[in-house]
Amino acid sequence: MSDRRISVTQTDDLDPDRAAELVDLCEAAFGEPFAAAWERVGPGLHVVADVGGRAVAHAVIVDRRLYQGHEADLAVDVGYVEHVATRPDVRGQGHATAVMRQVGEIIRDEYALGGLATGSNAFYERFGWETWRGPIGVRMPDGDRVRSPHEDGHVMVLRTPRSPASLSTDAPVYVDWRPEEPW
Repeated sequence: MSDRRISVTQTDDLDPDRAAELVDLCEAAFGEPFAAAWERVGPGLHVVADVGGRAVAHAVIVDRRLYQGHEADLAVDVGYVEHVATRPDVRGQGHATAVMRQVGEIIRDEYALGGLATGSNAFYERFGWETWRGPIGVRMPDGDRVRSPHEDGHVMVLRTPRSPASLSTDAPVYVDWRPEEPW
């Protein structure tokens, strides 16, 4: 689409109107209140597709760590993708595809690995994302590791030139706990 523009902005650099526009976009896409979700995931890098001066698709990359193995002995710095959303009235026009291509470039340039949790694996596979086949869990604040079997098959990773050679998507993987939705 020739009039689509992709922008990349840190959370702290979003002016209040732009932040409100992105919350509205996510609320329209997900059909639920969204303002508190920004606080839950923390600051990040927002990748936005605009058409005609209006935000139509969005994703945010936040810094996280994934821990691979039974004792979580391999910690990997991850660009974790959240809030991938497209306005319902413009779905199917390639806006999320354009956003995710830019997200992939950023992750490959700046991180050891990309990560996300989804129920739409086929969409992300087109961009080189792989479904994590091993058991999924959460690393609690006290260091305990707790299985999250409801996340099995929903976590995906994007390898980069800096991904550890020993990374195996068949091994257990953990993410640090956070309120509401750890993954």
